[in-house]
Amino acid sequence: MLPGSRLDLGSPPASATARSRAGRSLLLRLLELTWAYRGRVFRVLGYQIVLLSLGLAGLGLTGLAIDILRHRLDRSVAAPALPLGLGRLVDVERAPMLAVLSIGAAILAMAAARAVLNYGYALAVGHLVHMEIVPDLRARVYDKLQRLSFRFFDANKSGSLINRVTSDVQLVRSFVDGVLLQSVIMVLSLGVYVAYMLRAHVLLTLACLAPTPLLWIASTLFARWVRPAYLRNRELVDRMVLSFTEGLQGIQVIKGLGREREAHRRFDERNREVREQQQDTFRKVSVLSPTIDLLGQITLVILLGMGGLLVARDRMTLGQLVVFASILQQFSGQVASMATIVNTAQQSFIGARRVFEVLDTPVEITSPEAPARAAQVEGRLVFERVTFGYDASKPVLHDVDLDIAPGQFVAVVGPTGAGKSTLLSLIPRFYDPTSGRVLLDGTDLRRHDLDLIRRRMGVVFQDNFLFSNTVAANIAFGAPHATREQIERAAVVACAHEFIRDLPEGYDTELGESAANLSGGQRQRLAIARAVLLDPPLLLLDDPTAAVDASTEREILDAILSATRGRTTIMATHRPHLLRRAH
Repeated sequence: MLPGSRLDLGSPPASATARSRAGRSLLLRLLELTWAYRGRVFRVLGYQIVLLSLGLAGLGLTGLAIDILRHRLDRSVAAPALPLGLGRLVDVERAPMLAVLSIGAAILAMAAARAVLNYGYALAVGHLVHMEIVPDLRARVYDKLQRLSFRFFDANKSGSLINRVTSDVQLVRSFVDGVLLQSVIMVLSLGVYVAYMLRAHVLLTLACLAPTPLLWIASTLFARWVRPAYLRNRELVDRMVLSFTEGLQGIQVIKGLGREREAHRRFDERNREVREQQQDTFRKVSVLSPTIDLLGQITLVILLGMGGLLVARDRMTLGQLVVFASILQQFSGQVASMATIVNTAQQSFIGARRVFEVLDTPVEITSPEAPARAAQVEGRLVFERVTFGYDASKPVLHDVDLDIAPGQFVAVVGPTGAGKSTLLSLIPRFYDPTSGRVLLDGTDLRRHDLDLIRRRMGVVFQDNFLFSNTVAANIAFGAPHATREQIERAAVVACAHEFIRDLPEGYDTELGESAANLSGGQRQRLAIARAVLLDPPLLLLDDPTAAVDASTEREILDAILSATRGRTTIMATHRPHLLRRAH
């Protein structure tokens, strides 16, 4: 990690006012994200409206059937009137059982319709969140990561970034289907239930809903209580993922030094921290649901006492009371779901903040709005009083002046940590100078189109990464549409053609992860072939012979000498004897 460059992606706002303001801003961002998918969101809500209507209609018919049966058993009770003019088709007085059977058939038909609609609802929600929101948001985060400068990756651990692209995106998704949609459905359902209950009996409704404000108070207090726990959980998961990835990437070192048990203990410790923290969070979460359930049962006690009294005094029919009780039970169920919604909201807000922090990170290295036009790059590089430091107060390079002629091969020699790699990194604009400027053919690099200028430079790093793909695809990574002839020509220049032909499938040989099935010299020669495929006028070599034996060094140097002909080449190295290769 570079000193002084770390982004504070985890600390919460300092004051309650700041937290409130940040929470409102985050909510607006999430609502804007959802609005982009409003067509499918409204379709999902449409399903729910129809399902709610069918559910209420089924309850109403159930209450009607109960009142018909009660009239059948006790003629002193008035016969209920059938809705929608159905009384003309079925005479409740003469054929009550036929009326009940007809109502039963209607309820069964509604249940079948609800089953079909629930299937459609599940498909619509699944398509919305898993086929659109998650892939789109992951692509946006990954695209932004590709455009951020090296300084960002220097300052942020890979485990945290992996979590932001994977699990944090899923948490953002949960805001749509687990918070917003469920909240709208809850509010819509509660509104309809309250209207239905008020229509049945106003006083009974008000009495049963009296404990409702306590539910909102409990949910608000819970949200404030549990928010820090979810934030801490994401930090601990980041540490666990980092420990896991380091264990995989450093498996050779771990095994070579016999540290398997220690590595396992280290990961187990990270895993234990996550588990214990989650247990603490689960204990907190487990308090809310029973509390809300308990408050919901209070309404049932009120209903049994007051509702029974109303039925006894003929102020309400038994069927109406049963329907009222069913709706009140569903009302309590919807209110109880508030616990899940609040819990999901807290998790989604934490995930959303971490995702938006990546999306909102400014792109430091960009192309100018009106880039300079360079018909052809000759390859003249000039450093004018260039100063640069990862920490501005501690420059690594200070007032560097350098003039490299087109076609010249320059070796930059110095001990480890002298700033050789840093000097090279300023040429393709992995970083920009703190002061001074770097000119290519007399024009400041910052005035050139970034992608265009990088495609005119071949870069070979000290540790080159090769992808799990064919040899040909790795060479052509910078030019996917390159012909096989162009690929083989680049391999010849890099002195790689002979060993590639000896591979089992030649250029179509699949490389393993990190090209572990190749030697170090072979990997470097493939990297050189990749760098020269587009015939760039500039070639940058960052200590390409570091940590290799003498035989491998000769292989790489032969490839370098072949690749540097006719190009401006700068090679950073800590080996003084390579100076004679420069000219």
